[in-house]
Amino acid sequence: MTRNRHLLTLAAAGAALALLAGCSSGPGDDDPTPTATTTEETPSATGTATEPSPSESGSTGTGHTDDDIADPPPFPADATEDTGEASGEPDLLLTDVRAAEHDGFDRVVLEFAGTGTPGWRASYTDAPAQEGSGNPIDLEGDADLQIFVSNTRYPDEGETGFWEGPNQFETEGEEVEEVNVPGTFEGETQAVLGIDSVGAPFRVFALTDPVRVVIDVQHVED
Repeated sequence: MTRNRHLLTLAAAGAALALLAGCSSGPGDDDPTPTATTTEETPSATGTATEPSPSESGSTGTGHTDDDIADPPPFPADATEDTGEASGEPDLLLTDVRAAEHDGFDRVVLEFAGTGTPGWRASYTDAPAQEGSGNPIDLEGDADLQIFVSNTRYPDEGETGFWEGPNQFETEGEEVEEVNVPGTFEGETQAVLGIDSVGAPFRVFALTDPVRVVIDVQHVED
């Protein structure tokens, strides 16, 4: 009888040891070793915003140059005044200015944020001057092409995102040598282009989404 109890005791101890061995064969709740592998996520392009490169503003051929314009108006046979009619509230704020050379013409783009349709008056001038101050504008080139875009406004106090310059910058175009954007005065945004050839034909038209006013100057053969 004593021997049987001794055997039972040994059997119980063996079972307990086996149970402990089984429990230590895998990671427990307090095991610091992770059981899953962490994979670094690749950022998705969906819903992300790409900041414009500094070269887009006042650019001379890089960045967004508005190449995707379908059926622009033809160049006129002469270089007379070009006008466009504004509509809607004067709520357009200048946000970007860029320039680039294209096949057969140079392009300057004035981009705006806000609602409404811009109007414009564009013509050659002998003595360009800044609206409001009357300060003369001196540009490279033999002619000055001036444009006033209507339905525009000056930024409100504390507002951000508007065009802050450079007010004057050189381009690498064949006809447009320099661009000057003095600013906005009494609902009109002024821009002056220094043109290489006197009387070079030009065209002006508006685009939407975003709102843009495009000035194209045709290359003139020497």
